[in-house]
Amino acid sequence: MTPTRACTALALFIALNVAISALGGWVTSSSVGTWYPTLDKPPFNPPNWIFAPVWSALYVMIAIAG
Repeated sequence: MTPTRACTALALFIALNVAISALGGWVTSSSVGTWYPTLDKPPFNPPNWIFAPVWSALYVMIAIAG
């Protein structure tokens, strides 16, 4: 496989992975706002703003590993 073809395949796989994970996030976003804030969370629970960048990075790394 040529380097150009490999890079194209990787880019398409990353885009597909991110698109599918975004679809899942969009489908579940309405229900998370109702039950998650009511949980009794431990003091070391990370702030809410950190979840989006961390999950995005995880899905990109999953795509690269795949």
